[in-house]
Amino acid sequence: MRKYVNVSIVLLIFFVTIGCSKEIEKTVNDKASEKITLEVAIHVANPKGQEPAFYSIVDRFMEKYPDIKIELQGTEQKAHIKKIKMMAQSDSLPDIFWVLPSSAKELAEAGLLLDLRPFLIENPEMVEKLHANMLTTYSLDGLQFGLPYQSLVTGIWYNKAIFDKNHLKLPETYDDLKTAVKTLHANNIIPIAKGANDPYSVWAFLTMLSRYGYFEKIDSILSGDESYNNEDFLNYYQKIAELRELGAFPKNVATQSYFQAVQMFLNGEAAMLDAGIWETKKIEESQIAGDVGFWWGPTFADGVGNQKISSIVPAAPLVVNKHVEKNKAKYEAAMKFLGFYFSEEGAAIMIDNQVAPIIKFDGDIDSDLHPVFANVMNVMNDPSWESKPNQPDLIVSEGIANAMYDSIYGVINGIYSPEEAIKIVDSKIAR
Repeated sequence: MRKYVNVSIVLLIFFVTIGCSKEIEKTVNDKASEKITLEVAIHVANPKGQEPAFYSIVDRFMEKYPDIKIELQGTEQKAHIKKIKMMAQSDSLPDIFWVLPSSAKELAEAGLLLDLRPFLIENPEMVEKLHANMLTTYSLDGLQFGLPYQSLVTGIWYNKAIFDKNHLKLPETYDDLKTAVKTLHANNIIPIAKGANDPYSVWAFLTMLSRYGYFEKIDSILSGDESYNNEDFLNYYQKIAELRELGAFPKNVATQSYFQAVQMFLNGEAAMLDAGIWETKKIEESQIAGDVGFWWGPTFADGVGNQKISSIVPAAPLVVNKHVEKNKAKYEAAMKFLGFYFSEEGAAIMIDNQVAPIIKFDGDIDSDLHPVFANVMNVMNDPSWESKPNQPDLIVSEGIANAMYDSIYGVINGIYSPEEAIKIVDSKIAR
């Protein structure tokens, strides 16, 4: 009898143990299912290939916080902007997303974005490492509606080997640039790679516009006291037309995309490329890496004001959906992500991907390993150049910005005369 009782007890213990194991497994699974998911949407179709620094930060963040999953959504910029506008109308915006400054301001005014002032108050050490214009640009009536996605650093990349081969000095002035364009075009080399299929890709040309008094004039232009159709701007647009006539741009510039223009430069087919330092890693990994330098673009003898203007400004912002604050766990996860993104660790990941960090970073750059990036950082740190406060198209409405792109590429493509081009922008402002 005792033998059977013992067997029963053993069986009972066995089944209880199995039951406990299943309960434990169920609890573990339940906890795993409690993982917080953040929807993060950015403006490129292939985040891993086109925005490797951001992609790497997301990846490292999830390693550090395994209880938080980042659902990274990538869409080509035009489609992304359209999608964000549609989602705003249905009040279904992603948790964290990239957006154009003008659209961000509209979303903030509509009460759809989270105020990030509490985040800044809780992270004073981060605020101390940010340049002032990185915060003030995305502040509205005391509301901090966004933080810069990256430092927007734009200019002209050049292939020094092509200049040397054609016995050309690296240009400094507009006259130098004209001389280089004439020689390069005569030798069947594309002077400046560009792609009008992505009309926003006029960064260096916007900086050149700044050398004709844009920031001194724009407030008066927007208020109606002055006109975009002025003599100084006309002089500048005439320079663009002159470059086109000299053969500065690819024959297929009207149908080529920005990314095709980049590839043209990487293939050694073009001497220069209008772009930003987000292309550093791609250039570092190319066959022309040892020959590439970075330049702020030409100064102009008939320009207005300071001609040594660089472009180190806050990029379009990352913003947070206001609905995030309704879910405590999601809110905390979003703040952790921003904290990581703007941390020293986040800055180090940007450096590893040859992207200039948003915060002031004192880390060393191995010039033997990363000659292109080291060159860019040296150019950025040159005290003889002064950065404009922002990018010209980022301080006007999206409609005016699009008109500015259209006006510049219209002259580059030969569709508009300089006079017609500036009237297009002026008409858009008047509306």
